[in-house]
Amino acid sequence: MILKPADWVRMDFLAVFLFLIGISSVGSVNRHDFKTCDQSAFCKKHRAITENTGYQLLSNTAVKYSSSEFRAQIQNSQNKLDLRIFGIEDSTWRIQIDEPEGALRKRYVPELALNGIPKATNFKSVEIESDKTTITAGDGKQKMIIQYSPFVINVYNVFGDLVLQVNRDGKLKFEEFRKKEEGKEYPEGFWEETFKSNTDTKPHGSSDVGADISFIGYRHAFGLPEHADAFSLRTTKGTTDPFRLFNLDVFEYELHNTMALYVSIPYIVAHNANSTTGMLWLNSAETWVDTSSSESSKSLFAKVGSFLSSSGDSIPHYDAHFMSESGLVDIFVFTGPTPQDVQRQNAKLTGTTPLPPLFALAYHQCRWNYNDEKDVAEVNANFDKYDIPMDVIWLDIEHTDGKKYFTWDPNRFGTAKDMINNVASTGRKMVTIIDPHIKKDDNYYVYKNAKDKGLFVKRADGVTDYEGHCWPGASEYLDFYHPETRSYWKSLFSFDSYQQSTKDLFTWNDMNEPSVFSGPEITMHRDSIHYGGIEHREVHNMYGMMYTSASFDGLMARTDGQDRPFILSRAGFVGTQRTAAIWTGDNAAQWGHLEITPPMTLSLSIAGVPFIGSDVGGFFGNPDEQLLVRWYEAGAFIPFFRAHAHIDTRRREPWLFSEATRLQIRDAIRRRYALLPYWYTLFYEHTQDGSPPMRPIWYEFPKEEKLYAEHNAFMLGNAILVRPVLTADTYSVSIDLPQGAKWYDWETGAAKPSGTIYADAKLGSIPVYQRGGTIVPTWQRIRRASSLMKDDPYTLFVALDENGSASGEVYADDGTTHEYQKGQYLVTKFQYKPEKSNKFVFIGEPSEGGKYPTKNWIERIEVRGVKQVPQHIEIIRASDPTEKLEFTYDRDLQKLVIRKPAVSTGQSFQINLQF
Repeated sequence: MILKPADWVRMDFLAVFLFLIGISSVGSVNRHDFKTCDQSAFCKKHRAITENTGYQLLSNTAVKYSSSEFRAQIQNSQNKLDLRIFGIEDSTWRIQIDEPEGALRKRYVPELALNGIPKATNFKSVEIESDKTTITAGDGKQKMIIQYSPFVINVYNVFGDLVLQVNRDGKLKFEEFRKKEEGKEYPEGFWEETFKSNTDTKPHGSSDVGADISFIGYRHAFGLPEHADAFSLRTTKGTTDPFRLFNLDVFEYELHNTMALYVSIPYIVAHNANSTTGMLWLNSAETWVDTSSSESSKSLFAKVGSFLSSSGDSIPHYDAHFMSESGLVDIFVFTGPTPQDVQRQNAKLTGTTPLPPLFALAYHQCRWNYNDEKDVAEVNANFDKYDIPMDVIWLDIEHTDGKKYFTWDPNRFGTAKDMINNVASTGRKMVTIIDPHIKKDDNYYVYKNAKDKGLFVKRADGVTDYEGHCWPGASEYLDFYHPETRSYWKSLFSFDSYQQSTKDLFTWNDMNEPSVFSGPEITMHRDSIHYGGIEHREVHNMYGMMYTSASFDGLMARTDGQDRPFILSRAGFVGTQRTAAIWTGDNAAQWGHLEITPPMTLSLSIAGVPFIGSDVGGFFGNPDEQLLVRWYEAGAFIPFFRAHAHIDTRRREPWLFSEATRLQIRDAIRRRYALLPYWYTLFYEHTQDGSPPMRPIWYEFPKEEKLYAEHNAFMLGNAILVRPVLTADTYSVSIDLPQGAKWYDWETGAAKPSGTIYADAKLGSIPVYQRGGTIVPTWQRIRRASSLMKDDPYTLFVALDENGSASGEVYADDGTTHEYQKGQYLVTKFQYKPEKSNKFVFIGEPSEGGKYPTKNWIERIEVRGVKQVPQHIEIIRASDPTEKLEFTYDRDLQKLVIRKPAVSTGQSFQINLQF
């Protein structure tokens, strides 16, 4: 968000002055406010490595290993380091390189980002030889070879193929903590570093680490969110700055570059036609990643490599050089071998998104800011007046009393509880913003209590509270590494503490990079101190994650764990998905920002963060009606669906535009509501195995090499392919429908051939296709809010594959509470299959595990790809007599519609189709 003139009177002069120094324009990002690699001492130093740094494993020292841990030491001319390797369950390895015990200072390891302690798996064998050690783990197919001189770690998948190497190019570098020696010369930036007017002190010297990691056999790699760039990671080596991972408040960001944004997840997944391999660099300090896709002679890998498919004389490899300001080398390798395996392996380590409340998957209406309670009431009423469904109304910073969070402006929101209850009476919810900067005001209870308890981040002296400027002016920042801070923050969400809040009010955590208008690069000084003596430089990228996790605890506690929280966060790190949804920040109302939304959200999805979206319409600027409609059409098929706009933009509620635009926006939103049962089922499936609801095409069609870099089209689950219109004045688009599946137009049910097709895409429509072999549950009785639809009957869309079969499922629970964790849920599985040459059956079977007393029943089944009209159709219910069903058949579309099966999804049934 950007300061507007009307806010200046609410901030003291110094705050405005410092703000204007830090942010020089409102038109677009000022790249000079942010470092390049050449302006970062450690990045410049690591990137300049051209020769092998000379590490060798010391085989003559005690190499130790236990049932699941291998220990050794590596050394070069500068230092000696400890190497530890762990076998982790589900085909995963952990590699750690650290200073030896007795080092000047302990390195920070961000294990709070993980989903508990990684579960070890026993080594199957450890073979120690004179020049290498071979370790196998798990079932014996999980293999690693550690080469001593030069030191290289080789990782293999279950096929026995070499898939990843650590330190193949010899770029391992590790700056040890040390005490400054008078008279000794040190490299530039070793003890302090200046950028613009800010000087960063380094009391223990430079502590940067780096290593090269190569994915062998792969041309394409993905991940490293968040960047406004293509989905398939570009080559940066020798062409541009490395990808930067350093959470920053970068408003109206530029497209197609490697600048840091709000989220930093140091994760890469590489994919080819035969296998998939993932890798996590667990480090919460600033990190740069130099990347390149190239090929090398097979002779380079001859001693250690074997390949499933290796035609030709060379092997492709995707190389990533990770460089971090602090921390240690801590690498997790996920050996797959399928995309689904890698996604599950990462989810086991870092966690999944808890099942969201149903309303969170529906449409959200937001702007900076709705003016007052009357404004909120009118917006709420107009959605009903114009018959447009909507689930959530959001309030930005202007709802507070002087930018003091957990408060309400007494003039504009003096009866906030009544407002929330009035919105809730229509089946809807509200969200208020709560940011981490706390206004420095002794009359503000949050500040006063936190100050008295000593809960703020400290300056470099470790004593004085850290102070910066943000929306309220002079502000201080809570230290979420302090256990008492987390406990205090949790208490603030209670209904007694957060006055006028109710269980229908949820939370938006913005500005949590953290954003500090007066700080270097608009963020916190790196030499600031957190609880336990941790320097901010060590944990910067996970500050936002620690913040949202504390907010999550608060929302859980306010109803004693009964209701599910919903939190939206701008900043993120590994593990953020366990507590918050993410949106792509302060984008612009430009076609390029719409076009970049699918690759940005896909990158987050495959990195383990599934609940993602962008500001529909663009945050800055005023979209024309064509752009606005196209953004709604795309947003309806992206996991988090929220319209949002800057305070200086024109109002954008759908009824303020032409009738044609209003109806097209309404249709887009209604498409979302029709698919809510499918979305809800996809998020349930994610909790089971980590599978992302939004996924790249290669996730479902791993051998379609020409589609590896595709990011204009994407899959929702395994059943639906979406190709949004992302450019102006486009009314026909080309789409590559993957081979190996039948395809059906979602709207008409007409069969479509695999391969490249051209689809009409007039304004108000979006090309969407159903994959043969799938069954998609929908709601067709669209109401004002999802809470009024959750018990409605289903219409099932059945798309037949080449064998005339299809399968799918639908998940149901109360949509609000955690009772599903006690068995109050229902999964109903559906199957359509041939039983004889002239007989097909459609079977519905509720799961044995769940006991939810569903009110949902099936009112319609549409079967696509039926080649002839049935003679008759009958249903056999668990407790009722056999009954004939009415149906219609469209010979041209080969579409069969079975009318009113009238059977509960909590009941077993079988429909017989006689041909």
